[in-house]
Amino acid sequence: MHDTLIGVNESTVAGIGRLARFFGFNDVMGRLYGTLLLNPEPLSLDDLADQLQISKGSVSMNMRDLERWGMAKEVWMRGERKKYYQAESDMWQVIRSVINSRERREVQMALQVLSESITKLQSAQAELTPEERELAAYYLERIADLQGFFQFAQMALETVLGKADSIDFEAVTKIEIG
Repeated sequence: MHDTLIGVNESTVAGIGRLARFFGFNDVMGRLYGTLLLNPEPLSLDDLADQLQISKGSVSMNMRDLERWGMAKEVWMRGERKKYYQAESDMWQVIRSVINSRERREVQMALQVLSESITKLQSAQAELTPEERELAAYYLERIADLQGFFQFAQMALETVLGKADSIDFEAVTKIEIG
């Protein structure tokens, strides 16, 4: 393989590994995804371990996570007993899957915790001293601000998930190859 192809592959895979860390995933998951994404053919666990020079156990564990996040899938290869994988190449699908699985859940949990806190504070009003009621009112004000923020975040996530279906990602990202 030409040195330029090798260099581009290595730097892209390393870059996806760094980007994965930025989004809260580990470097190995990012590099596995990048390796699959840049390979035109499905790869086995052994292939991935060899290419990235990591243990097969680490590859296997991280591939399960990639599958769970909808970033890769197992594919059947005629006459093969090994498991083979390929990357989900539709970036909007990957984003939707991650948002659905992680961000949406986290925002919903935050809203639930905030709502429970408001209910507890309101229920305790009669038992509080005047000073404590003042502090409770302050808490309620701050929690209401947080609740407003997370409600906005929830609407933004729903908008992104809804709009992603109508965007032709390939048309937006096409590069003319001359």
